Amino acid sequence: MHIKKSKSNIVLVGAGYWGTNIAKNLIKLNIKKIIICDPNLNNSRILQKRFPNNVVINNNFKLLIKNPDNKIFILATPPSKNFKLVDQALKFNKKIFIEKPGFKNIYQFKRLKKKYGSRLKNLSFGYIYMFNNYIKYIKKFVTNKNNGKILYIKFQRQNLGPIRNDVDVSYDLSSHDISILSFLFNHKFKLINSHGYNILKKSIADISNLSFKIKNFYADINNSWINPDKIRRIIIITSKKMLLFDEMKSLDKIKIYNKYAMYPKVHKLNDKYFFKSAKIYQGENYNPKIKNNDPLFDEIKYFLSNKKINIIDSNFGSKILKFLDKIKT
Repeated sequence: MHIKKSKSNIVLVGAGYWGTNIAKNLIKLNIKKIIICDPNLNNSRILQKRFPNNVVINNNFKLLIKNPDNKIFILATPPSKNFKLVDQALKFNKKIFIEKPGFKNIYQFKRLKKKYGSRLKNLSFGYIYMFNNYIKYIKKFVTNKNNGKILYIKFQRQNLGPIRNDVDVSYDLSSHDISILSFLFNHKFKLINSHGYNILKKSIADISNLSFKIKNFYADINNSWINPDKIRRIIIITSKKMLLFDEMKSLDKIKIYNKYAMYPKVHKLNDKYFFKSAKIYQGENYNPKIKNNDPLFDEIKYFLSNKKINIIDSNFGSKILKFLDKIKT
């Protein structure tokens, strides 16, 4: 799969772990020249050594943004660095892809919007789960009335690292799950409770627990970057079924359980003969057939395609930033 050849150069700012992943996908998309800009010259050299035919090093960011041939900028940089970088890139009307959550707070985004207005249409946020086939399946599941009413949703995202020092675990990890909630329910949910534990550093939460209300049901998000094993799960409980998405499984990541619990409607019946305890109903479980895909590849391909409808645009990213700003951990 290749995108149409572009006369624009692609500048990748940040050559760390995630920048390397992005570079690999740009090469898979037949991008012949990637200009790497990273203040850590060693990172840039490692990436150039890995892809000698595609990577060019230029650490002069100010010079790069002034060059009219450099129209596309991909930022794999921390939120604490992004405001200044995006500000300079928008000044020269560049097309920008910025890794989630983008900025340290919504106020930085608002300052850019006030300053640049319509130019923010050139800004995209890297929310990878919008391109995940399993999440797309879950979207169909929650909108299918045959699956019953949604009663509860639980997100678990835990691992040992990477541990940030510029944003807490909510900004780093919860942003993924909030983006999924936004995708599933069109941003229509409310944060009702948030709590975090500052364990390694006084000013930064390492574990967070968030609770949301969506229509007449609830959702919880539990995140930690000091957990002994890697967990990425979504559990959806409905009045007729249960769905488990276990992202760490190599196969059959989604399982549908045809089981549910319900209290019998016995208020009109004689209590001598009927118990008002909940009944457990169990049917046949199954794993739906879902085509595995590379969400990062599809996300970068989508960003470079110049499609009119941008599902990861500045509007989508700003709404998630608003939710994140409400979190007090």
